[in-house]
Amino acid sequence: MSKLDHITRQCWFRLVKKREKNMTTDIEKRGSTDYEVLLRAGFPYEKTLGMRRITWYPIDIEVGPNNEVYCLGRFDVGGSIRTVSWDDKDLGGIGGGWTWPAGITKDQEGLLYISDEGAHNITMLKPDGEEIGRWGEYGSELGQLNRPSHMVFDSDGNILVSDTQNHRIQKFSSTGEFISSFGNFGDEPGQFNMPWGISVTPEENIVVADWRNDRVQIFDSSGTVLDVIGSSGSGPGQLSRPAGISVDDDGDIYVVDRGNGRVLQFDRNGRHVEEFVGDSTLGEMGRIYILTNLKVLRLRDMADLEPTKRFKSPSSVRAQDGRLFVGDYGCHRVQVYKKEAYRLASEEVMDLPKVPNLFTV
Repeated sequence: MSKLDHITRQCWFRLVKKREKNMTTDIEKRGSTDYEVLLRAGFPYEKTLGMRRITWYPIDIEVGPNNEVYCLGRFDVGGSIRTVSWDDKDLGGIGGGWTWPAGITKDQEGLLYISDEGAHNITMLKPDGEEIGRWGEYGSELGQLNRPSHMVFDSDGNILVSDTQNHRIQKFSSTGEFISSFGNFGDEPGQFNMPWGISVTPEENIVVADWRNDRVQIFDSSGTVLDVIGSSGSGPGQLSRPAGISVDDDGDIYVVDRGNGRVLQFDRNGRHVEEFVGDSTLGEMGRIYILTNLKVLRLRDMADLEPTKRFKSPSSVRAQDGRLFVGDYGCHRVQVYKKEAYRLASEEVMDLPKVPNLFTV
């Protein structure tokens, strides 16, 4: 081992020990992005959940406390929720009776909320599928909805709804009482053209995927625009019909770039970091199905498997507890990635170089 390798290894061991010592503190500080630099060690693919015939067309997903995934399927007529365990077991279906479901989220108590584009309302469910109620009505007045899509809860327990065809974001209480609204039709900062995905940062800023404007907008909690990320295109950091969106505890933003068949990652300052295009392997459900269907087994043996790894019209994403769950709509599955990153304070890193080029380090 060279002297340089030895020094590098010792520095790494010291860093890991320090992170292990501070792990409890990091968990307690969830909701804070108070760090100087995020050491990005990797973001490897971890596993695939679900399969065709079980998790049909997951237009949106939500992740439970044990990493079980609620897959909101949207079919030719209506849809339902299929739940898959972390070890890729089918836990059965719940819900139904929707016209054209679009989004699913959960509140702090674990209750599920489903938006129905066709009926212009929101359904409330217990995790076992028992319906609690529905609220919302069609219209363009304050508190009314026109094709609601994705939703998210803020820290006060209020629900933010992408009111897509009214080109605005509306805030309601958990039982549907109107609180506030912001946004209108247009392409200027603060305006929308069919907002879809929505999430909340650790600082309680609101992040919205502005679908037809091919961009992401960031607002403070009162609806004042703070930043605009992205532009139309297929290059690094560019977007084509952004759909689902999620923000993790480090403030990283994940955007489903649906038109380009990928997921883009931006840091808390809006800088493009990397992209995910799909790396799927067979999950447990898929293995069992193929092993018990000899014709399918033979066809798979003859196929070019490279395209089967990739996303096909992805629609949704969830970042939770260091993992990234991607709803792979066209392939009827969820791909999961594991984030490897370490927070560093200012005293642990050098000053910002004059020329920030990785190759100069």
